[in-house]
Amino acid sequence: MDSRWSSLVLVTLVLATLQSGLSGVEAASLGTWRVVKQNAGISSMHTAVTPNVGSVVMLDHTNSGPTNLTFPDGRCRNTTYDKILKYDCGAHSSVMDPDSGVLRPLMVWTDTWCSSGQFVADGSLQQTGGDVEGAKLTRSLSPDCYAVEPTTKYCDWQQNNVTNTSTPLYLKWQRWYSTNVLLPDGRQIIFGGKNSKDTNEFSPPLAKNQPARTMAFLTMTTDSLTCNTTANPSCSVNANGPNNWYPYAFLLPNDTIFLFANRDAIMYDYKKDVVLRKYPQIPGNARNYPSGGSSAMLPLRWEDDYQSADVMVCGGATNTSNVYALGSASCGRMKVTDPAANWTMEDMPIPRIMGELVLLPDLTMLIINGAMAGYQGFRGATAPILTPVLYSPDMALGTRFTVLSPAITPRVYHSTANLLTDGSVLVAGSNSNQYYTFTKPSNVVSKVFFPTQLSIEAFLPPYALAAAGGRPTITSVDRTVVQLGQILQVFFADFAAGPATDDTFIFTMNSSPWSTHSFSHGQRMVTLKVIGDIAFQPGSDANGNPQYTRQASLAIPKYASVLPPSYYMLWVVKNGNPSIKCTWIRITK
Repeated sequence: MDSRWSSLVLVTLVLATLQSGLSGVEAASLGTWRVVKQNAGISSMHTAVTPNVGSVVMLDHTNSGPTNLTFPDGRCRNTTYDKILKYDCGAHSSVMDPDSGVLRPLMVWTDTWCSSGQFVADGSLQQTGGDVEGAKLTRSLSPDCYAVEPTTKYCDWQQNNVTNTSTPLYLKWQRWYSTNVLLPDGRQIIFGGKNSKDTNEFSPPLAKNQPARTMAFLTMTTDSLTCNTTANPSCSVNANGPNNWYPYAFLLPNDTIFLFANRDAIMYDYKKDVVLRKYPQIPGNARNYPSGGSSAMLPLRWEDDYQSADVMVCGGATNTSNVYALGSASCGRMKVTDPAANWTMEDMPIPRIMGELVLLPDLTMLIINGAMAGYQGFRGATAPILTPVLYSPDMALGTRFTVLSPAITPRVYHSTANLLTDGSVLVAGSNSNQYYTFTKPSNVVSKVFFPTQLSIEAFLPPYALAAAGGRPTITSVDRTVVQLGQILQVFFADFAAGPATDDTFIFTMNSSPWSTHSFSHGQRMVTLKVIGDIAFQPGSDANGNPQYTRQASLAIPKYASVLPPSYYMLWVVKNGNPSIKCTWIRITK
């Protein structure tokens, strides 16, 4: 047996022993799981939580045969371009209430396989690219369609209509495995992907017929068998590259973009199409598809007027040709706004590929889903990881990771993770088969086979279970549409655990990202400054329990590069416990 596989078995046994020894109290203190829906009918490759409504939009691809979800009225797609089904009566998208599990199928007309997307300023979900006939198309889902029971009979994806007008807006290049960033002016910039000719472009375009812009950085970070290491010293000869699809991209506070591909990173001026600086190469392995690492920008803080930004990059494959090769446990963290920025490395407790990094309301980060060995792709991974890990960025180096309660269901390739409005994290999808496959084919090795997963679960992290005074309840805000730089009044109630002045509060806002392929497009979080003291009034609830009612004045950031106009979840966090529900706030200029 390969020595790396032997190590993998040992790690698996140790984790299994640890998990099986948890008492009920210990397990609860490490988070709890619930089944949201046992059979959603589709395996969600792309997932997003909708503004205001809080429903979950799920999207798979259309060119791989039937799903297990159909339309109640018998609608079908009658197409000439579908590779498998010219007449397809299966739904490939849906919207679901995560509390009840009730869902409604959505019609999508062209292939969205391995595509990208974001919520934009008006709250609509704008989706770009895909495969084959869908590769240069754009799609939009209106906020009117987010309800499980909409006001109109048909409320579905609209194609080539990113501005909600009748003008078709095609992409300049095919966008398959691309990454989107929401900009301060409300547009998206789209980076890279297969068949994109190593370009970026705006959607909608800045000007009519504006060409896509070639990026040498994307060319130089492409691994392949024909990689010219003399001309492109950043690339490596690799039969299973490119290791730079779905590049990691974040809008920085200085209105530039941090762009990471393979092992390299740049600060990019998207307005002038200029690389402003190159960062040190991250130690270790390649990180992007098909390596299957993940990345997040840590919360921006009011204490330095949101001027500092830390980026985290974790995990990935050590060998993208070997399904048994143990993945990387390393994470690199870098303050990318620092003139002398460099990577600080730390190790996760468990090697992980295809993990999702989810920012939580209490400023910690959840690492969830994935496998311990292999790489991203069809039947490319072995040894699924059931245990989430909590990362606490403010703890001392070496003490930041905590292993949490395990799930039952493996979530590997094509799985997703999203923060819900109750502070739990929804996990969906997992399909490492080209088609919906529920029984192992006779010619497939057991270790690489995972059945198509139609179930949906949610994980409630331990923050909601363990601190004095329980979780606050946001009772109201003085408005739900707030301009950058304005003051927002939030009113909330919480149970008394002692003197009111002993409690510690933080207030956070986060976006609702597009989760796919172990990266959440557009994920960002900020803390909010409290102006003056938090006013409070002692009282009791309907059952006579001691309770405080409180009011806080919160300063909204002034900069659109910190909070691009869109919808955000507002949280009140008391002694580490986030509010029972968030409140949606629309940020405008």
